[in-house]
Amino acid sequence: MVKLRFMGGTHEVGRNAILVESEQARLLLDYGVKIGDEPEFPAHVRATDIDCIVVAHAHLDHSGGVPLFYLSERKPFFATTVTIELMELLIKDFIKLSGYFLPFEYIELENMMRQRKDLSYGTEVKLKDINFRLVNAGHIPGSAMVELSANGRRILYTGDLNTLDTRLVHGARVPKRRFDAVIIESTYATTDHPDRRELEEAFINEIKDVIYNDGRVLVPAFAVGRSQEMLSVIHAHKLRTNVVIDGMARKVNEILLDHPDCLRTPRTFMKIISGTREVRGWRDRREALKRAGVIVAPSGMLQGGTAVFYMERLALDERNGVFLVSFQVPGTGGAKLLETGRFTIGEREEVVKARVRHFDFSSHAGKTQLEAFIRGLRGKPDIYVIHGEPESCDALTQWIRDELGLNAVAPNDGDEFNV
Repeated sequence: MVKLRFMGGTHEVGRNAILVESEQARLLLDYGVKIGDEPEFPAHVRATDIDCIVVAHAHLDHSGGVPLFYLSERKPFFATTVTIELMELLIKDFIKLSGYFLPFEYIELENMMRQRKDLSYGTEVKLKDINFRLVNAGHIPGSAMVELSANGRRILYTGDLNTLDTRLVHGARVPKRRFDAVIIESTYATTDHPDRRELEEAFINEIKDVIYNDGRVLVPAFAVGRSQEMLSVIHAHKLRTNVVIDGMARKVNEILLDHPDCLRTPRTFMKIISGTREVRGWRDRREALKRAGVIVAPSGMLQGGTAVFYMERLALDERNGVFLVSFQVPGTGGAKLLETGRFTIGEREEVVKARVRHFDFSSHAGKTQLEAFIRGLRGKPDIYVIHGEPESCDALTQWIRDELGLNAVAPNDGDEFNV
């Protein structure tokens, strides 16, 4: 028997954490944070009570709380090399921005990095009576699903999942092994994404229209994954304009170039980055405002970052464009912009005159892909649905029960199950 305890990320997006307990070992799958006015962490578990942590990918909703386990203990944590290096970058920035609210500091991050255990996809790890390995999840570079076995039971944790190839990474494949339990995300369980080819063409045509009218296009994008995907889309469509990258995305580019095996087309990505101008200071930033056709900059939701600098200078000119390329969490600057057409510049709420568009370049599986993935699983696993808004978790759970006749549940925080 294996016990699963859900400690966060249930009926919500953020602060993922699942404790897996076998007869001999206790393994933690992710320990993320939910970003808000004050960061929210999963339920508490003592560092002395776990044997290791496995991190599915670098985004803070999966990794942001891991330093909490390094106040005094020395427990190994496992992830792909790219995930570990991106985690360090993102958590450093998280401490810088939110340090006042955090129960850890840079020293805990340094302690954590000393306990890193880098894994390649497919490498088997034995921890007491638990065996596990990581396989590609198709979400961002380095992202992984976790396959575990213990006490004769097999468990799959999908983390964040995308089964379609993107410009940046190969999509996930349905594992061939049979599982007794599957823990799956449900971010987009009720909606499908637009056709990617049509979406790219619409995005590029809007950029061309702005540039033709002597405007500049700001693309606020997540530093990890989305910024690189947007550069790849622009390159693939042979857009003839100066493209500039700013903010943390520059460092992410360096990490990905150091680990080309995490990319779908490494040579193409090298060409893309060498052809993109990097902003390295305020002088470059001011120059970009005059000469760039497209500026790609974090944050993707217009909550701080260099994107806000450009937004404040481009928003009031109707020739310019602001093209949002990711989900906008309610309450963020990007969400407010889409809802009201306004943005705070200085101390004032201003009506944005620039062309505002939203393009759904998601790195998560949509409804159809999630359902196909579950249909493709072998055997009759019990399925636990997490990492979605309440309606998404419940809808996917109901679909699994009704359509496939499998046992399915959308757990709540603190729920425990025996596999």
